[in-house]
Amino acid sequence: MQGCNMEDANKKDIASEKVRDLFQDEDFKKVKEDGSGRIKDSTDQENINEASEAIEEIDISDEERETIAFVFGLRSAVLVAQNQLNERDVVPKSSKNTDSQDDQIEEDLPDYQPGENDVVLKNSELKNKEILEEFMKVAGENGKNNTSEIRVVKDEGSQGVLVYDLKSMYDKNADQSWIRVKPDVSHYRALENEVQDVFNNAPQQCGYMSKDEKEGFYKLFECRTHWEYRLLPIVNQ
Repeated sequence: MQGCNMEDANKKDIASEKVRDLFQDEDFKKVKEDGSGRIKDSTDQENINEASEAIEEIDISDEERETIAFVFGLRSAVLVAQNQLNERDVVPKSSKNTDSQDDQIEEDLPDYQPGENDVVLKNSELKNKEILEEFMKVAGENGKNNTSEIRVVKDEGSQGVLVYDLKSMYDKNADQSWIRVKPDVSHYRALENEVQDVFNNAPQQCGYMSKDEKEGFYKLFECRTHWEYRLLPIVNQ
């Protein structure tokens, strides 16, 4: 038991340090107090993803109030960092620039080429739908002892693509299954004043996935930030 406590404490220290490193030296305290701290100039999406992953390593299954509050505080700080990074990475507007906003976004985006087995939504068509539906049947709580994985790519036209890596996870000791979702927004640029999707801010842990014929979406359920999340529309029926 003592060994487990030491391991949990170590994971908390690692997560706290990674979150602290996102912010300027004296600003982490401000973030915890009122969210006013600023991220470092060197902070990038990879740093934020690493901090989020470290937070996910902390065990909150025992539901200790102190641990839950600690994790909530770290997640809130990561959300602040993500929002500031998104603002910093927005393509600057110029009254002298005659190029369209779409052209500016395309020039700034890194190129992304989907893999052969990626589930791709583009122009209202869904490629590799059978791979998605096979994963849906066995992943997370729908299956057991399953470790299959897929990549979902949502093509948003001139704004780029949103990428989601989904992997079915299983803990033999706890006899629990879930789906780990890692959003990647590095190939996507939000438009000015676009409402931010908090689902994409950090790795997610969802219970299962299903096809909602009534609403017309493939959905993830029991996620950290959403009870249900519309991942993809049902197309090609």
